[in-house]
Amino acid sequence: MARYSRGSLMDILVHSAVAGAGLSFGRDVYRKTRDNFLLIVVAVVALAGTAYGFWNMSRGHDRGAFGTFFLTFLANAVLVVVSFGVFMMVMIVIGSSQTEPNMPPNMKPILIGLGLQAALAIFGIVYGLKQRPKRKFAFLVDKENEAFLDRNGFRGVGGNEDVMLDPSGNELVLEDFRLDAVVFKVKGRRGVRAKILLDDHGRMTSYVPA
Repeated sequence: MARYSRGSLMDILVHSAVAGAGLSFGRDVYRKTRDNFLLIVVAVVALAGTAYGFWNMSRGHDRGAFGTFFLTFLANAVLVVVSFGVFMMVMIVIGSSQTEPNMPPNMKPILIGLGLQAALAIFGIVYGLKQRPKRKFAFLVDKENEAFLDRNGFRGVGGNEDVMLDPSGNELVLEDFRLDAVVFKVKGRRGVRAKILLDDHGRMTSYVPA
């Protein structure tokens, strides 16, 4: 039970003395967080930008040479540079706020900021590279499936995204995606189904008409 009433001068003096000795960690952290809340929000957003930029740069995309240079590398590089600059400016401001006038800024927040940026950059690259082989393979399968549909005479129906025509001109409506096949209902033929068979990787292998 507190001896003095909360908010009284006695209470303030007691807790201020403890905080001055570095023992009131929670209260001190809360005060600093409250005073720098906006800066902390900006710093978190900038950190997320760094991680996203490196991740998006390394995870693999299905783009041509133009898109690879401008979207995959240049756009993400600009995002990383801007995020790094904003984050370090925030850390410098926080470091300056923790020093006495006419004294050099506190380097600890700056060094912590550099460490966080490096950690997020490494995390983004490693996570992106981990995803890259699976994404690249998925893009390859997509292209092979597109070639399969073209090669076997499937075609769209005048902008109707729900229907396509099979090689015999039957109108197919998607019913179900299964692990081993894509199943279609055939318009005008009640209870009749057609299938495109898939291998273990989702690659289209053959068409089973109705």
